[in-house]
Amino acid sequence: MKRGITQPDHSPGQSLLRLTWQSTLVLAVLAAFGLMAPEPSGPFVVTVSLTMFVLGLFLLLFGLMHGLRRSRVEKVSVFGLFLLQNSAPRSIQRLFAWSMVVQLVVAVTAAALRPYTDIAFVILAPMLPVGSAALWSAQHGIFPERGCDHA
Repeated sequence: MKRGITQPDHSPGQSLLRLTWQSTLVLAVLAAFGLMAPEPSGPFVVTVSLTMFVLGLFLLLFGLMHGLRRSRVEKVSVFGLFLLQNSAPRSIQRLFAWSMVVQLVVAVTAAALRPYTDIAFVILAPMLPVGSAALWSAQHGIFPERGCDHA
């Protein structure tokens, strides 16, 4: 089997999709735990939320760097790189979009219910699916070839 050909049941970037949905589950459990016991869970909520935020920033940075490298030979658009528009199959776009929506709803709801506590730090966590989507698009997205420009 050639290296570039994948199995039909295995799409490229599966680990990034898995990371995105696992982080969604972690955020939901974390927010529920933080809302039920705000005092004892505060430091844990802050630590996990900040970790997810920093990991999302690193993924976003790596995606941006890889996208810039690809932009030398391909027309990489901002919408295509960060929002997967016209660069990923619809199924992949939906998976990342639903993960972002679920995380934003969970984070905003938890932060609104306990606005002046450590639980409000969960609002930072949805950066992880944004970074994952950017890295997925930079590594596996389909962009049109750049024409020869002699200007």
